[in-house]
Amino acid sequence: MRLRRQLILVSLLTLSLPWAGCQYIEEMEGALRQGQVIALSASAQAVADRLGSDKQLMDVITQSAFNADSEPQIYAHPLKAPVILDGYDDDWRYLKLTPQTLTSDQGSQDKLAVSFIAGTRDNKLYVFAQVDDRDIHYHNPAKSQLASGDHVVLRSQVKRRGKLENRDFIIRSGAPGNITAVYQAVQGKRKRVITEQRIRGYWQERQGGYQLELEVPLDLLQGQLALAVRDVGRSTGKASETWLGTVSERSPAPPLVLSPQSLSDAIGVFAHDDLRLRLVSQNQWLIAQGGDLNAKPQYRETESTQHGLLPWLYRMALGNVVLPDLDNPKSSGRFNNREVDLALTGTDASQWYQWGVKRVGRAVVPVFDDQQQAVAAVVAEQSSDSLLALTNSAFNRLFFYSLLATLFAGVGLLAYASWLSFRIRKLNRAADSAIAENGQIVGDFPQSRAADEVGDLTRSYGQLLGRLREYTEYLRTLSSKLSHELRTPLAVVRTSIDNLEHEELTDSARTYAQRAHEGTTRLSNILNAMSSASRVEESIQHAEWESVRIDQMIRELSQAYQDIYTHARFDVTVDKTVTQREISAAAELLVQMLDKLVDNAADFCPEDGRIILGLYQTPKQLILSVINDGPLLPEKMHTQLFDSLVSIRPEGQGAKVSDSGRVTSHLGLGLHIVRLIADFHRASVSARNRNDGSGVVFEVRFPLG
Repeated sequence: MRLRRQLILVSLLTLSLPWAGCQYIEEMEGALRQGQVIALSASAQAVADRLGSDKQLMDVITQSAFNADSEPQIYAHPLKAPVILDGYDDDWRYLKLTPQTLTSDQGSQDKLAVSFIAGTRDNKLYVFAQVDDRDIHYHNPAKSQLASGDHVVLRSQVKRRGKLENRDFIIRSGAPGNITAVYQAVQGKRKRVITEQRIRGYWQERQGGYQLELEVPLDLLQGQLALAVRDVGRSTGKASETWLGTVSERSPAPPLVLSPQSLSDAIGVFAHDDLRLRLVSQNQWLIAQGGDLNAKPQYRETESTQHGLLPWLYRMALGNVVLPDLDNPKSSGRFNNREVDLALTGTDASQWYQWGVKRVGRAVVPVFDDQQQAVAAVVAEQSSDSLLALTNSAFNRLFFYSLLATLFAGVGLLAYASWLSFRIRKLNRAADSAIAENGQIVGDFPQSRAADEVGDLTRSYGQLLGRLREYTEYLRTLSSKLSHELRTPLAVVRTSIDNLEHEELTDSARTYAQRAHEGTTRLSNILNAMSSASRVEESIQHAEWESVRIDQMIRELSQAYQDIYTHARFDVTVDKTVTQREISAAAELLVQMLDKLVDNAADFCPEDGRIILGLYQTPKQLILSVINDGPLLPEKMHTQLFDSLVSIRPEGQGAKVSDSGRVTSHLGLGLHIVRLIADFHRASVSARNRNDGSGVVFEVRFPLG
């Protein structure tokens, strides 16, 4: 991986800054939530202390309706708008109230069921009831004066002779339309059916049954109410034996649950925008409420900010905390949950809820009487919009500054990586160009003044190449120095041996003298070979350029080579495009170069092997090739063959004696001379194995033009 990419990946570590900031904001949000819950608890406690200190309010809270068994009770919702009595549910549909439902245990087809909603406004009780009854029977006055058909019973209580007695208001109708309310009163020993004109309402049929809407004055009920439905049988015409109601057929009516205005006024003083206060009775009825969560506080942010990209990123960064959905006791009137249960036992409680896209905090505290018994519970609720405004503002600033810091760090690291990679690439190019293809060190290695590690590395490379240049120059002149220094003692030794031949020697001494003579001859040839490269360099300096027909040259030389190297067969292959082609070159040097290539090929060519001299051209080059059968080149030696004192001949082939008695030495200088002559002609020389693996190809490529 490139250094620039590595530093870019390292720059991604700066993304830990937003993460750490988000964790801090999460902790801050948790602390703010805890603070909000404490504030809610304080507000609820203030309301509870206010209610507990007022005797009149405590008398209202401790009345029987708020302490009785809540199961048979009817809850009357406070209505904000007047109700139009027409027998239809248009006015009730948009209130989103949960009806109370009663169901009989009869068969599925004859199943009798009733659902009803009760509400109060202006000291009047409004009831809307829907009855599931597939066979409706209307009242027939000829059959019964009280009720001969299906009817609804509203049960209240009256005092008679110092005792409370049930009073059932029979809601009946002879046809869809206005209803008639009657009750049976005892006057002396007779029972009379009395029509109650103050109860008004309408009866309408519906699919699968009927529905009716009633208006009843509250003072007529004396604070007690139960509702029941009677169904008339099909064949007998008598009332059904099943009593479907909130109480049994003989049971008294329970207290009606109303929301006293005095309690609502008392807690409404403490309520404000986005703070909702509720009062829950001992039997868990919602009996007072102040404030509204739907109100828009002044500190709330705009809708676009609340639902924009940054809040979404904020929630994604902090994670989605799963909260329970906020319940709605207002729809049913019942406030039955864990927090209220704890508060009614005397323990404060709190909880966070999810309300659409908002989060609502709830704190519940008990209201104590004089005996320190919990008689009610105050519920304080507030959304987290204020917290969201604070945390969103903090997150916006954090996101902006973190993004700016990340961008700045990324650009800085990218610039630094580019500058550093530029220096390293410059050092790499200088190292690549410091040594030419022929192994010579060319030019001066650039020196850096930087005080960092890259500068130290550049200076170390420069010092290394300087020492290597000196050593290479020493090796290059070593052969000429050795040959010059060794010639004088070698001449003394040879003269002494020659003079020794004229002396009388024993046979064994003469054998030793002969061996010494052969050794001096061989040593002389080695010195000549070592100095040949130097002589070639001198020849190159004084070489004269001329036009040479290179195709004619290799044909003439091939005949001479055939006479010298009799163990091999020589062939010449010249492309038609280069016939009679002339190039500007030093003829003597070309012949010497070709001699070295052919001598090398002949050394490796087996008996009856072929050596091919080829000449052809490409659009930009003229190529002279020498191809021989024989062993292949080692893979790792292709580029080192043309270096000085490099030989790949096996041990034992370093020197050999020709037929004429001349000792031929191989010190790895022949191909080095080839490269010197090729460089002089601005040509390149290379060696490779043949594609079929039968031998080796040497090519000298001369540039055209």
